Amino acid sequence: MAQENMISQKLRVLLAQRTMKNRDLANETGIAQSTISRITSGRSVLIRFDTIEKICKSLHVEPSELFTPCKPLGGHDK
Repeated sequence: MAQENMISQKLRVLLAQRTMKNRDLANETGIAQSTISRITSGRSVLIRFDTIEKICKSLHVEPSELFTPCKPLGGHDK
């Protein structure tokens, strides 16, 4: 899986777990909502580290968590 897709998938999961929307994350981090949307949709070609830091601080996770693949739905490993 490409890192961009891994990050976008993980970010969508983290937002869903917190019942947050892209605009909520944008408001908390000061990152443009369009940037958050590009990241969560997998359309972002390059994500700056300071952007990752702001997102992780807001979601209370370590940056390495964004690079960890999501478990398959249903919790079954393949």
